[in-house]
Amino acid sequence: MKKVILAAVLGFSSLGASVAAPIRATSIKSGPEKGHVGSATDDKLLPAGWLFLNDPAPLFPHPEKAVQEKRISTGSAPMSETRPQIVNAPPAASMQAPDATGLWLPLGELTPVVAFRNGQNIVLVAAGRHVLDTAGLSGVGPFTSVSSRLLPDVTVITIGVSDDRDPVLRPVGAGWTVSIAPDVKPQADMLLGQDGNALTFTSPVQDGVLQVVALDDPASGRRLLLGMTRSGRIEQPMRRQGSGFAVRSSLIGVVVAADSDDIELRQTAGKLVLDTMGPGSFPLMASNRLQPYGSSLSGVSLGAGTPEELREALRRSVNAAALASSADRFEARMRVAQAAARAGNGPLLGEVMQVALQDWPEGAEKPETRRLQQISAVLNQRATAFCLAEDGGSTPEDQLWRGMMRMSMPFASRAGQLAAGAAAESDPAHTADLIATGLPVLQAYAAPLRDRLLPSATQWVARYGNENATKILEQLPEGPQVALAKALLAARRNAPDAEEKLKALSHETSPLVWPVAREALLRQALDKKTLSPQAVADQVDGILPALRIAGREKDARLLQIEALMNGGNLASAATAIQEWGRLYPDDIAKVEPQKTDIIRRMAQAASSGGRQNINEVAFLKDALTRASDDAPLQRDILEGLARRYEAMGLPDQERNALRKLADIQSGAQGMAVRIRLAKLELDMGDTKAAKQDLSAFVEGSPDAALALPGGSSSQSVEVALLRAQIALADHRADEAAGELATIRDPRAWTLRAQIAEKAGEWSRAVEALTPMLDAWPGNGEAAKAPLSPDQQALILRIGGDASRAQDQQTLRNLQTRFGSSMKGTQSEGVFRLLTGSKDATATPPVSAGG
Repeated sequence: MKKVILAAVLGFSSLGASVAAPIRATSIKSGPEKGHVGSATDDKLLPAGWLFLNDPAPLFPHPEKAVQEKRISTGSAPMSETRPQIVNAPPAASMQAPDATGLWLPLGELTPVVAFRNGQNIVLVAAGRHVLDTAGLSGVGPFTSVSSRLLPDVTVITIGVSDDRDPVLRPVGAGWTVSIAPDVKPQADMLLGQDGNALTFTSPVQDGVLQVVALDDPASGRRLLLGMTRSGRIEQPMRRQGSGFAVRSSLIGVVVAADSDDIELRQTAGKLVLDTMGPGSFPLMASNRLQPYGSSLSGVSLGAGTPEELREALRRSVNAAALASSADRFEARMRVAQAAARAGNGPLLGEVMQVALQDWPEGAEKPETRRLQQISAVLNQRATAFCLAEDGGSTPEDQLWRGMMRMSMPFASRAGQLAAGAAAESDPAHTADLIATGLPVLQAYAAPLRDRLLPSATQWVARYGNENATKILEQLPEGPQVALAKALLAARRNAPDAEEKLKALSHETSPLVWPVAREALLRQALDKKTLSPQAVADQVDGILPALRIAGREKDARLLQIEALMNGGNLASAATAIQEWGRLYPDDIAKVEPQKTDIIRRMAQAASSGGRQNINEVAFLKDALTRASDDAPLQRDILEGLARRYEAMGLPDQERNALRKLADIQSGAQGMAVRIRLAKLELDMGDTKAAKQDLSAFVEGSPDAALALPGGSSSQSVEVALLRAQIALADHRADEAAGELATIRDPRAWTLRAQIAEKAGEWSRAVEALTPMLDAWPGNGEAAKAPLSPDQQALILRIGGDASRAQDQQTLRNLQTRFGSSMKGTQSEGVFRLLTGSKDATATPPVSAGG
């Protein structure tokens, strides 16, 4: 079969339909002179592979010359005789050519058409009435039959084809060509767009006038809205489906199957516009968000209906599925799932989808199945990581469901995608943008489904949407849910009237409205500090059951934790985090920053005592089991546990915590922990364990601790003091004195005095205690300041030791320096007795101890 050179055909000039004489050819062969008309057997007239209905003369550049030559060769009348075009010429023998790949239809100049495939037939609808001779045309190449039907304003032509390939239609001459040649260039795509809430179709080539006609589809019974053009087609990926309509694939023009009488297709300003009409019309598609190209998960109708209609549709679909044959069972179950989706019945939808896909897993590849899986995941709050994958659709409805699934996913799943590099996919602002794209589509859904989705969708856009997304929200018709979302948006923008709006909504009767408004008011109160953090936490706790119904329990618990931490109530905040872990184990990562902050603040803060200590200890012990891989966090937890065990009077537990802390600490911090541990064990009477803890320090001079990594002079003093105390506890006074010999520290002086007093060496005791007075004020005005009880006790102790040692000089010094300061104190009488003042009898002694 010779290939068609379509460019040659398209290069012919377009002439009028009036030509001189009929032309018949008995063979179709290419030749050097396509415009020359010779004998029936020798002359070459028509390009190979083409069939022509009626007179093909309008295809050729000089039909008058062709007619003249034809008349001369056949002995016809002279040229001055004009003859009308023969429209109903009998089919030529050329129509029986088995290698035909093209068909030319004489439909006049600038005639717009629409064509679509219906099984093995091509249905072409042309503007105007055109009489065609189709008798006897059958079984010619891929064209099995051609028939036409005249209607009042259009002509319907049905062409049967045996080839599975879609033919290409183009205007050529005073008609249209239908070509199935393998090398023919396909028709350009129609350009899709939106104007407000309407869907628009623009031809790639502006040629002629667009026309619209409505016909009934004999196959489905649906009303077909046909937009006739001169160029542009709708491919499968460009199909759109919404409530009450479906845009089908076409070969040329626009084909819309409409179930609702409110939907219309009109032509205006060189475009075809699909829109709704009437006072109760609904937005057809999203506003100014449609991409020019992209597929849609078609096949699922979620349009509105009365409650009775929805219940009846669900009942009938269930009965039909129960009686369906095995071959039709999957489709019947999908109809049940669709009815359940429209009714907002998530549990039934999930069960039907599970059973249907268990019986026939291959059904998961169907577009309608994927859409129903999305709806089930959102309604049942079971969205998983597969929901983040792009599923091919770019219509507003596709983007709406992708956004709704991302919104329903656990935080851990989104965090995993974020770690994998899908930052935009897990971004709340990106999710809000997807949802906002389909918000107008959501308005056209059945009321039960719309009411399930609208609260969370609008509130997410209000909380996280960018400027473009919030503009779409602001354009939605008013209602309680939309009003709540707009009030949340006003609060987010710190609008002056935001608080007033939220207060009004907090008195609504709807359980989906007032708790959310109340939560937003409490958040404002916390941010603006108009309520104490503890009051905010308490009020949030009071409305948690209502917030659970409204789907805001998670966010409310986060607000409660934030308020408790701001108020410094770490124990209650820790309890709230533990409750979060029990309720939302998949979202535990959402409170990890707060949990870490509480642990570190507990490690640094002093214990509060009482029941709060018990709660904090329980929280820290639970956190310790989960922080096995985080050494810094483990140190903070053990530090906090040790402090609280100390306050609770639990030395054994405190010792265990300090030992674990010493094992993971190093340097100066590790030495400090060992010193604390030795002090505790010394207080517990376990001198052996205390000495073992100090064995890490170098024996010898107290300054030898400086040789250790991270050692310091303060640590060396602590070690020496502890060793002296251990020696005293073991009745080794000489060893204790040796440890304290080179240390100048009040605690060391006190210990040396204690050793001397125990041995009865009073002079040495006075010598050890006297340096502690050097830092005190002298005899000036500062000396007249009242003495503290500890200072009074030290003076009396020195005076007692000096009296026993008969050290009169020390007693005179004490009288001279502190005589005036001791007047009026409780220790004045004893001080006078010790120092031998003359008026010692003036004031009776208060105490004879010392």
